[in-house]
Amino acid sequence: MRQRDDLRLSFDPSAAAAVAAAHREAPRTGDAEALAAYAGLVAESDRLFRHITSGRRPVRIVFTMCPSQYTGADELIMSINRDRVLEITAAASERDRLHPFMDCSIGGEYDRFRAVHDVLGHGRLEVGFDRAGEYAAWRYQERFHGPVARRALATELHGEHSVRWITGESSEHKAALLDERFIARSRRGRARPRAIAH
Repeated sequence: MRQRDDLRLSFDPSAAAAVAAAHREAPRTGDAEALAAYAGLVAESDRLFRHITSGRRPVRIVFTMCPSQYTGADELIMSINRDRVLEITAAASERDRLHPFMDCSIGGEYDRFRAVHDVLGHGRLEVGFDRAGEYAAWRYQERFHGPVARRALATELHGEHSVRWITGESSEHKAALLDERFIARSRRGRARPRAIAH
């Protein structure tokens, strides 16, 4: 897999540990500022989804209840870039892990958000699902969002992935904002001498 030259950064493990702890301690649903950030994230993700599915080289998105369509990142990336198709397992299939703010019906807000992440983050960058790939995908995807929505995106992508990196377990979905100081520290990253491996 390749990686864009301007994203040759690696995550900082100590920053990721701080983000993971902040995510685990955060309430399931935040205050009015958090809900406004999530509303912005939903609106901006839907705009990106429309562009991805109807732009010059559209990707057809298929929402399914099947648990897994791809054997790994390479297969997902090939499906997006060569076949122009992405299958997404609907959030509704995990009834015990529904998002507290985004609609989790089949093809709903959360499913569309995940489709945007897979197409922009993994498909366009051609990075895997490992720590470094998810870090690069988050850093790239936030370029497509305004400053308010970026705060919710950090919770969704960097916060949840940091919990997985540190604990080895899936995190609880939350609609809360993490302390911006932790996120700013994570954004600095560390220089990476070669492309991200998968």
